[in-house]
Amino acid sequence: MARPRVNKKQDILQAATGLFAAQGFDGTTTLQISKEAGITEPVIYYHFKGKDDLFTRIIITAFAKFFSQMDTLPSKTETEFEKIENLISLHLDIVKEMPDEIYLAVSTCPSRLKDPEGICRRSVREMRRRLKAYLAGCLEKGIRQGEFHSVPLDATVNLLSALLNGLIRQRGLKLKEVKGVKETAVEFCRRSLVKNAFGHR
Repeated sequence: MARPRVNKKQDILQAATGLFAAQGFDGTTTLQISKEAGITEPVIYYHFKGKDDLFTRIIITAFAKFFSQMDTLPSKTETEFEKIENLISLHLDIVKEMPDEIYLAVSTCPSRLKDPEGICRRSVREMRRRLKAYLAGCLEKGIRQGEFHSVPLDATVNLLSALLNGLIRQRGLKLKEVKGVKETAVEFCRRSLVKNAFGHR
């Protein structure tokens, strides 16, 4: 018996991602996924254990891409605020690059966060860790160099993290898009942190 082609695995993931995002995880069957991918249903079980395994692979891939792009943000910038601006841009750009994956993550993961070993809990925990480290580094250096106001570090990191989470959830859930959100978010952060922000043009 011939082994299924390797590229079918990606076809299955792509089909599952689109269907999960369009009609929900619970509302999607493996039969529907197989039809969308142009395969027979048993081929899914050759590559994956089932729907939960598909969901896990999709979430792992989405967060891995986000982390990879975060790791490639410029480490050397003229100001520390540029790093924060880059992080805001990344959160909004990633939704454009992976709309279905982000929608799936922000719509389905919240109900799965109680599972301590689940992929959603582990991925969100790692994202928070990375964001905290990135933002804390920017703020500490900016305060030390006199670029930023002397703000309470932990509280400000939590506030900025919440802002970023809100931005990605709003875009990811495909809610009504308000023009100028990115620019307003950047300017809000600039005026809150940068000492000479009001002189910025």
